[in-house]
Amino acid sequence: MKAGDWVTLEYGNQRVEAEILLISENQRSMMLQFEAILGGYVGAMPILQDEDGVYRDLFKNEEVRIKRVSHTRP
Repeated sequence: MKAGDWVTLEYGNQRVEAEILLISENQRSMMLQFEAILGGYVGAMPILQDEDGVYRDLFKNEEVRIKRVSHTRP
């Protein structure tokens, strides 16, 4: 994955399409932007990958599931 890629973002029972705005070289941290409010995040969410390979949001430490989508813009 790289900046500019689109992903399906699942957080709790919500699902939206999000763009990777920033991503670290090792892909363990990223900033996702989207047009929604997810668990108090408005338009963007920083996520980090834990030691088990699970992505989690930065503030609540809740699991975030992402899957790359094939298109470049929804």
